[in-house]
Order: sequence, then C-alpha cells, then structure tokens
Amino acid sequence: METGSRNKTCEPIPWHRKNRRRGRRPHASGQPAQGNDLAAQIAETARKAVLDLFGPRLIPENPFLLEIKVTVHPGPVWRAEAELPVEQQIRAAVRETVARAEAYQYGRLYCYRCESSHCSHSVPPKPSCVFAGYAPTGLPRWEELPQVLLELRHPDVERLYSPRGRHFLTVFLDPEYLKHRQLDVFGRQSKTYDILGQIVFGFLDLVPPGTTPTKTERVAITLQAVESRRLDGSPRLDVNVLARFADGSLVLDSLSDGPAVNRRIFGAILEARQRIAALAPKSSNPRKSLPHDTCLRAQEILQRAARTLEHLGRQAARRTSHAEDRPRERRPTSKALQDALAASEEKVLSDVYRQTIVVLGPRNRVHVFSHQGRHVTSLVLDAESVQNRLKRQRWQPMEPEEVRRFRSRAAAHGSEREGDLSAGQEATRA
Repeated sequence: METGSRNKTCEPIPWHRKNRRRGRRPHASGQPAQGNDLAAQIAETARKAVLDLFGPRLIPENPFLLEIKVTVHPGPVWRAEAELPVEQQIRAAVRETVARAEAYQYGRLYCYRCESSHCSHSVPPKPSCVFAGYAPTGLPRWEELPQVLLELRHPDVERLYSPRGRHFLTVFLDPEYLKHRQLDVFGRQSKTYDILGQIVFGFLDLVPPGTTPTKTERVAITLQAVESRRLDGSPRLDVNVLARFADGSLVLDSLSDGPAVNRRIFGAILEARQRIAALAPKSSNPRKSLPHDTCLRAQEILQRAARTLEHLGRQAARRTSHAEDRPRERRPTSKALQDALAASEEKVLSDVYRQTIVVLGPRNRVHVFSHQGRHVTSLVLDAESVQNRLKRQRWQPMEPEEVRRFRSRAAAHGSEREGDLSAGQEATRA
C-alpha cells in the first residue's frame, strides 16, 4: 500500500498544474513572462516610492511617464550599468511627478485660468516685467515696471531713465491691489496660491549666466510672500522670487556675484526668506489654515525688506558703480598680462559661470580674460572670496595644454595693444 501510494504521488505533474500551484500562469513559450515581471517590478517600486516619500494620501490619480536610463554592455556575460541606480531614478521620477502637481513652484506664479504653475502665463515674458495682479479670469498680468509705477502714481518714475549712475525704485503692493479684478470663481478667495504681500523693484543691470561681465540686461524683480497648499491640503509659507533673464534663466544667483549694491540686495532677499520661513508651521495639518497673525507678520517682514531696498536704491543714486567698488577692488589692470604669463598652471582657472579665464596673481590680484586671451577686467579679492569660488567649483583647474594656448593668445593681444599705444604716441609727437 505504501509503495502504490508513493508511486501515485510521484507521477509527473503537467506544466500548467505546476504553475497554478505556484501562483504562476503558463507562458506560450513554456518560459515565464520576463517582460511582464520586469514591468510589474517597476510599478511596484514606484508604488513603494510614493508611499515612502508622500504617504497614501498623495498617490497620483493619472498615469505618468517614468523613464529609466541604463547602458547595456554586450559580451560573454551581458551587463547593464546606470549612472544613477534604477531605484533612485524611479524615486526621482515619482518625486518630480508629485511636486509638479503642487501649486507653489519656485520662480513661477500660479495661473488660476490654466490651474497650473507650468503654463506660459506663470513667468514674466520679459526681464523688465513684474507681476501686476490677476485678471478677472485668474490670468496673471505682467506689466513693464515703469507702467506699474505710473499706475501707482510713484513720484520718481523718471529716475529709472536717468543717464547718471545706477537707479532703482521699490514699491510694496498690498494683496488687495493684486486681486481686486479677480473673480471669486477664478480663485480670488483661494488658498491654492494666496499672495500675502508683494514687492516690485528695479531696474538692475545684471550679467546673465555664461556671458561676459560687459554684457548686462536690465531686470525688474517681483518678490512675494505666499501661502499655498501641499497636495495633502496642509499649509505652507514661502517667499517666491519672480525674475528671469531673456534666455529664461533665474536672476537671483547673479545678484550674489555683482557689485556691492547687488550683494546687499541679495542679502536683503535672503534675510526676508529666512525670517518668513521661520514662521512656517512645524507640522502638517490639512484641516487648518495659517493663523491670521502669522500672515500679518509675513507681510510686515516683506514691508521691512521693501524699506531696506528703498534705502539701497537711494544709496545707489548717490554714487556710481565705479565709486562704490574702487575702494574695495583697487583694480590692478596694469599687471594683468605680466601676472598671466608668470602665474603657475594651478593659478590659471576656468570660470564655468561666466565662461571666462581667471588668473590669480600676487597680492590678491585677480585678472579676468576671455578665452581668446583678451583682458576683460582686474580686481583685488580677499582670500575668503577666492576660496569661496573654488569651494563652489565656480573656478576650476584647466588642462596644461589649455593654459599654454591661453598664454599665447594673451601675449599676442598684449603685443597688439602695445603696438597700438606706440603708434599713437608717435603720431602725437609728429
């Protein structure tokens, strides 16, 4: 009996029965469906990433694109490599998908007509434009800064066009001014993107990233204190800076590298952002709005920042850029070529932000050249400023061959300049 029973249980089991017992479905080729398994693994990893990063309340409702980049190396044993691990790529895609659904996006305004911060209406169309309020349908209105100041009857609008020195004006705008045209049905009372106060100021002459210091753009800046909502409904408090160069790049970073007045403006903006960020709720509560006192304090901080910017504007009107920078920099232009030819290779650096070449000379001298070897400017920087640029990898080492070619071009330009000066002196004597 035992033998018969044992033989019966050891009979071959059909493939489809084995698969059913193990929870698998048969495949037409007799092999497991590897492609389906891989897709299921990706979907499961994405699901876990959403739960891990945002919790069950923020699961996206609509399908979203998820791209994974790997490099496959054929050979006796095929292998795949990814610059970023596949799981991290999936988590990054999930994070971006959920983040794009939030109304607040740094550097972009929320458009109530399109119900998005990613439409063409959410950014200023030109560097000289500021946010002038919402239209009745919730469409953002962007106006030239002088036009907004004229609407407000600002007494000093003509200063924006003064040929002498550097002038910029600042004005604080009450939230009611920005919403008085907006209809309730198009977001006037909405907390999706609620502007608590706004500053507009300009014009500033700033250098866009990747251009030489001589190429500037006139820029106006909009600074907003904003209460908005996360996807789970909890409130958040931010300072949004709305300003872009003609190529679409953000303006704020360029303020930190410019003349002294620009750096003070940058500091005033950072201080306002830090103080308003400190008012933000420490924990999420989807059922509560920000307390009224918190909103008032955020508005007061912005008004204080406006007074600081007004003061800086008056200072800029009293002194030109050269008068402001000369005591600090004492530009040593006469030593530029000499230092460029004598500097060791590790002191000839590439400025990846300005797309120029920087030479570190003796006595804190710093010389800036174009890649063609033409001298652009010279200045004196303290050791801390130099180390700061090196630490941020804005100034990076160059290959020895690149340094050699640069020196040749700089020497050639120096010879041409000396020849021009000699010819001019001989002509003067004649």
